[in-house]
Amino acid sequence: MPYTDTGAVRLHYEISGQGAPLVLIPGWTLNVHLWDRLLPFLEPHFQVLRYDPRGAGLSTSDPLLESSRLADAEDLEGLMNETGIGSAHLVGHSKGARIAFVTAMRSPGRALSVAGMGSAEPHPAGQSVPNFRPVAKAWVEKARQIARSQGSEKAAEYLRSARLFGKARTSPEGAGILRRATEGYRAADLLTGVPPRSFDTDAGLGQLWMPVLYLCGEEDPFLSECQYAHERVPHSRLEILPGCGHMAPIERPELVAAALLDFLAQ
Repeated sequence: MPYTDTGAVRLHYEISGQGAPLVLIPGWTLNVHLWDRLLPFLEPHFQVLRYDPRGAGLSTSDPLLESSRLADAEDLEGLMNETGIGSAHLVGHSKGARIAFVTAMRSPGRALSVAGMGSAEPHPAGQSVPNFRPVAKAWVEKARQIARSQGSEKAAEYLRSARLFGKARTSPEGAGILRRATEGYRAADLLTGVPPRSFDTDAGLGQLWMPVLYLCGEEDPFLSECQYAHERVPHSRLEILPGCGHMAPIERPELVAAALLDFLAQ
């Protein structure tokens, strides 16, 4: 299994396929296995780099590390440096989408294009639009309380049972992939006392000059967030996946692949 040290963290990654570089960034608590059903559609066309972000899978999990979109973006840039990838198509799911957008805003030359599914930047604050983010924050805070009072494994167990993952569990194959995709998460980010640095994505909008895709399931509670971001980025595309929830790469990989390949072909 290949690893690279980017300074503060050791990142686990995998490279497969051939063609233009494409980076797959999984969502919060998830690892490289999120993409298992999508990978066969992409490998004939792209050199695919997928990795476990800090705190997930086989990468460093340490409550003494900062947990922030900015730290994750720095990790991604370090990984690209170490693997000799100067620029790539960035594809992220949920929190991974936000990492992709922050990376593109910080270093636009790194991003040939950006595709975010199940989350977006910029995202609405408060209740300015129908917005699932306050519900998600309450869910995270509950997990944090469990981690501190009952331990990290109980917090991880609570998060794995989330309704947000529900549609992925409706088939034996999907349930198996979801189980593998959550292995290795130990709630270090919930236990950290390191203050997170902020990044102003509204101020970074002008850096999103590359092609942008927002991709979201029609049943995903973060759909309004993606619609909001699409309106803020006039040249972006919005694709809504019928019958999909939040875990589209597991639920309907063929729909995700068709949307991505059409976007990247243009």
